[in-house]
Amino acid sequence: MMAVAVLADGLAKRFGAVEALRGLSFAARKGELVVLAGPNGAGKTTAVKIMTTNLKPDGGRAEVLGFDVVREYREVRKRIYYVPQDYGVYWDLTPSEYVVSVLMCRGFSHREARRRAREWLDALGLSQADRPLRQLSGGQVRRAIVAAALASEAEVLFLDEPTSGIDVEARREVWRALRERVRSGACIILTTHDMGEAEATADKVVIVKEGRALYEGSPRDLVSKVPFAYRAVVRKPAPPALDHAVDLGDRLIVYFRSRSEFDGFVGGLEDPSQLLAAGSVGLEDAFILLLGGGAA
Repeated sequence: MMAVAVLADGLAKRFGAVEALRGLSFAARKGELVVLAGPNGAGKTTAVKIMTTNLKPDGGRAEVLGFDVVREYREVRKRIYYVPQDYGVYWDLTPSEYVVSVLMCRGFSHREARRRAREWLDALGLSQADRPLRQLSGGQVRRAIVAAALASEAEVLFLDEPTSGIDVEARREVWRALRERVRSGACIILTTHDMGEAEATADKVVIVKEGRALYEGSPRDLVSKVPFAYRAVVRKPAPPALDHAVDLGDRLIVYFRSRSEFDGFVGGLEDPSQLLAAGSVGLEDAFILLLGGGAA
């Protein structure tokens, strides 16, 4: 079993009257991608700032690769790479120049920095982007930032919503690159609101709410906690006496414990066009139900 790379143990943080973290605990191992998921204000970014030595906790402790983030912050900083949501770039540089400059600042030779830049920019579909960053789309800039992180050889990467603003096709290139780094032994801590992203990339998901970890486990483990197997999205007015449904205004997500229950519901619709989508329950459903937006 891989060694623990990141440990959060009872982390607490207060901003005035607001308790951002209330005893948050979880662990991440080398060769593991862990997604921190939760609603806005849950404490995800605060936790990441503590683990990257940018914020001191008011209680509890955090370690990265065995080093305490407060007492041994210099050792932690040597071994991590942090991409916050509002990460800044040198706008007049091309993606290649940007990645090379970042790597040389971290001690790589110019030759090695250029090699690594080519490798990871190509992996993220930016090998032909030779214009200054200010002339590229927001999604392309975000990919260049991720490329620099992946090329850094940091043992632990903290990525705060790294695919924000990236289109669907490019997002999958990012996912593939992230999994490649994990396969080589890196630990990645990633925050996201996209449950599809979490389901596709994560080895472990930590659902955070009100500063605490509600659930910690693989995507499959979390989905298994939901007492339903199938779902259907239907347009209102829906049939009466629905046992398990989430109201979306003009439509409902209806949940079913078995295939026979699902088939009976779909077969009983007077107007087949009411059925908008159907399938198996996934991580997004688990997220909605476990956070209390649950089926009525």
